[in-house]
Amino acid sequence: MGFFKSQAAEEASRGYGSSEKSVCPEHVDDVVLKQLIGEYATEPSCSYCNRSDAGGDPIAVSFDDFMSRFMVGVHHRYARADDEAVLFDEGEYVGATTYASEEVAEDTLYEALDDYPDAAQDELLADIQAVMVPDTWVRRNWQWPSDEERLSYSWDAFKELVKHQTRFLFIRWPKRHPYDPGEMSPLEFFDALVKLLNDLPEVMVDVDKPLYRGRMCLEEPDLKKSDAKALGPAPIHKAGANRMSPAGISMFYGATDIETTVAEIGAHSSYSWAVVGEFKATKGLRVVDLSNLPDLPSIFEFNEKARANYDNIAFLRSFVRDLTLPIVLDGREHIDYVPTQVFTEYLRYSFPVPLDGLLFPSAQGPGRNVVLFCGPGTCSDPDSIGPDTWLVLTVGSIKKYRVATVIKPIDDT
Repeated sequence: MGFFKSQAAEEASRGYGSSEKSVCPEHVDDVVLKQLIGEYATEPSCSYCNRSDAGGDPIAVSFDDFMSRFMVGVHHRYARADDEAVLFDEGEYVGATTYASEEVAEDTLYEALDDYPDAAQDELLADIQAVMVPDTWVRRNWQWPSDEERLSYSWDAFKELVKHQTRFLFIRWPKRHPYDPGEMSPLEFFDALVKLLNDLPEVMVDVDKPLYRGRMCLEEPDLKKSDAKALGPAPIHKAGANRMSPAGISMFYGATDIETTVAEIGAHSSYSWAVVGEFKATKGLRVVDLSNLPDLPSIFEFNEKARANYDNIAFLRSFVRDLTLPIVLDGREHIDYVPTQVFTEYLRYSFPVPLDGLLFPSAQGPGRNVVLFCGPGTCSDPDSIGPDTWLVLTVGSIKKYRVATVIKPIDDT
């Protein structure tokens, strides 16, 4: 009995039992798990695809080795309810949402997959669930919202605030619930957002490639009448409300390629022709590139420091998706644009280092959009470059394109 007691104690301590199976890299998509299996393979065949090496070389890890790293991912998000001071009363845990081991296993494995599981991965999940010790789990640090939840909640609350309560004095708006750890004031949120971006060196880039900007025309245009001034930012008295700037504040809106430029300007016009020109920077332009966010750290990374930024990056990636969602031009866009206009202005004037603009994913085309904090008079032809010039029009680059506009129905649901 001593051996069995010892084995049961070991399984309880590590949270899982043993299996004779083996796993090859084909059944996970997570980079760290794939690397682990590749580096520490000891088994000549895989139990889930019956693959084996003709020369007998190892191609898979034992199930025990796989589970030892799988549990790192489990403990990144979850903890045993007994270890997290969850109140136990009359035979059940109270005060916290609890999860069975089977649910924890499923959630953790799905983190390692890029798509819905196939039959082999379903079998792998069943085996993981079979060896995990039955237990009751809660979210790690369940008493407090995660950093991702806190930031997401604050961004959603801010959007509602500036859309429907205050447009100009939001920066002094206090927290509605001063003692709520999940709530941030607008100023706290934007300071935290700026710090997140400033701490990611990969998002700070220089504009070193051509940019493209265009305008729509009702009739086939005469390209001889198009120049840098005509294609540049609108005069301030004609500057309308855009995603990143309110009416009256003129900025350079463009894209990193012609296809995206035509798709973006065509989506906001019923005209049939687009005129597009190529511009190059005449000086160093420093921008925040929201399309260059780092990948999410793997929750299976053994080094806890490598996983520390998971919540922040997860929030930034969801934030950028929200920031670039298509907006229906139904007359309410001047309201829907307000949160992103505030975000842009805050970066422009409150970032720790001077910024000249933003790059962000296009909602209409395959490339990236760019907005530069420069107005009329900053785009010049090659023979008229002056001290205020930011961008110069490339000679011979102006082209016209026929545009087929598709009117999408408005979803009222």
